[in-house]
Amino acid sequence: MCGICGIIDFKRQLPNKVDLTKLMSEKLFHRGPDDSGDYNDSSIALGFTRLSILDVQNGNQPVFNNSRKIVSIFNGEIYNFKEIKQELISKGYIFYSNSDSEIIPSAFEYWGIDFVHKLNGMFSIAIYDKRNNDFYLIRDRLGIKPLHYFKYKNTLIFASEINSLTSLPIFKKEINFEAISTYLSFRYPTEDESSFFLGIKRLPAGSYIKLDSSSEKIFSYWEIPLPTSEKKHNEDYYLHKLDDLLNKSVKSQLISDVPLGIFLSGGLDSSLLSAVASKNVGNNLNTYSVTLEETNYNESEKAKLVSNYLGTNHNEVILKKKDFLANLNNLINIKGVPASIPHEYALFLLSKEMKKKISVVLSGEGADEFFGGYSRVQGSPFDFFKNKYLDKLSLGFKTKEKDFYNFIMRRYNWFSPEEKNKLLSSNFKNKTSNDALLNVSWKDVLKEGSLNDNYNQVLYMFQKKHLKCLLDRLDTMTMAASIEARVPFLDHKIVEFINSVPFEFKLKWKSNFHKMASLFSSSEKYTEKNDINKYLLRKLSTKYLPNKISNAKKLGFPVPLNEWVDNDEIKNMLKGKNSLSKNFYNSDYLNQILQMKKGRNYDFAGKKIWMMLNIEIWMKEHFG
Repeated sequence: MCGICGIIDFKRQLPNKVDLTKLMSEKLFHRGPDDSGDYNDSSIALGFTRLSILDVQNGNQPVFNNSRKIVSIFNGEIYNFKEIKQELISKGYIFYSNSDSEIIPSAFEYWGIDFVHKLNGMFSIAIYDKRNNDFYLIRDRLGIKPLHYFKYKNTLIFASEINSLTSLPIFKKEINFEAISTYLSFRYPTEDESSFFLGIKRLPAGSYIKLDSSSEKIFSYWEIPLPTSEKKHNEDYYLHKLDDLLNKSVKSQLISDVPLGIFLSGGLDSSLLSAVASKNVGNNLNTYSVTLEETNYNESEKAKLVSNYLGTNHNEVILKKKDFLANLNNLINIKGVPASIPHEYALFLLSKEMKKKISVVLSGEGADEFFGGYSRVQGSPFDFFKNKYLDKLSLGFKTKEKDFYNFIMRRYNWFSPEEKNKLLSSNFKNKTSNDALLNVSWKDVLKEGSLNDNYNQVLYMFQKKHLKCLLDRLDTMTMAASIEARVPFLDHKIVEFINSVPFEFKLKWKSNFHKMASLFSSSEKYTEKNDINKYLLRKLSTKYLPNKISNAKKLGFPVPLNEWVDNDEIKNMLKGKNSLSKNFYNSDYLNQILQMKKGRNYDFAGKKIWMMLNIEIWMKEHFG
């Protein structure tokens, strides 16, 4: 795990490339405090900071092929690098280290850009082919590792983190109002073309950019396969296949020359990862969890139960209200943009504690998106079709939403379109397209169809849109403490497999009676009462875990925001005379939100204030 950055300047318009790249590298020091490297010529400047994980002594970058005509830097891990290395050795290539990074330029030389299909891992890669004067930026299939960039004149400037780019004197900071609007809807700018700063983009997952002196083009080399409704095998087949793939994924991701551990919340996903990992490392497994002082939000006993059952070395950090609020400025400073998820600071706090013992951690991201963990939304197509049917019976029942897209948006949004219309000022709206471009992108994923089609489309929405936010949070918060986070559920072989498994093995009714009872309710009320989320994963977990954990309801990591943000100081920050964001909002509706009379379930009232507080602090940090 590392930080990478660089400037591609085939027109030779930036004479100070070396100094600018050095500045970017300094901003990435936390990602790689163990070593650093650079490469410079008249057209290219590359910077690298290293967190030593494999071959601690010899694995620094940049690296070259044997002829030194191809140079690369990369951030991430290639879990199958030893197999690729042996294949290249059989072709006559020579290597001098046991680092995964060393295979990249030789693999590119031998297979061309198609070498990326051989990689199993998480990565952002920069390759400079001096033979043809070509440059490539490549991102892993699921977008686990970040890669941001912007254009300046005829140059392309890239880095692992946004802060690295915005630190440059040549970058002009401008607010992207479209991104703020998207953030209010989905707590994250979901579109790769749009960040909080105008001009900064993300390289899409599963893509690469090819550049030369006269052209620049983005190519997609892999896509998340569409989930299927076709049942080709029985439950036992799917169960055994998943067991095999998950064990292989976890085992491959335990490779490390430094100590490692696992995030263990006590929930299903992290507990299952811990159980599978403990098979390979025995009693030497370090596990970590965060707990809260508030009793209703404290799940530490579940984590301790799993730890005792597996015999892990468990470590716990307590998150306190005063620390959470006091460090919000620090959190936004680390990210460079508004935070997306309230427990991001908890993750950073835990990462700092982990760094005392370990440098690598396994985490459960991806399980909810691919196995059906968000049943409140992922099961809601049942409600939509039920409402349409009742409407047709002409019994006086009128559905609010006759359009599937709008129906799902209301289940998934943080601020609904109606709320945003009331909240945002005319001046703010005039600087946006009123989400027109955003809606086109989302409607490509959420289309009209059968019930089974719509179930799968909502799953696909979480995989394509929602997952980005979680991966960004994981990378930024762990790397801020110089910790490498790995995600075994997002091995692309698991992803390809689980999207071939029918929806009935992801979200399953407990019985036909429970399904009938749900006709008179809503997924917002019956979720996990009448249905079983992550059914296949839960079934597998009974092989490894106590039933109390396998059958436990999903809690996530809720933060008591209704209580924590309900104070006059925070409210004054948003509407007082020194607020930089108050003109974004209509004051009357802002005051209604600050009264916190609506949306108290799931701490939604507090979450909305917390999001606006993030925007305000970010504004003061960059535009104050």
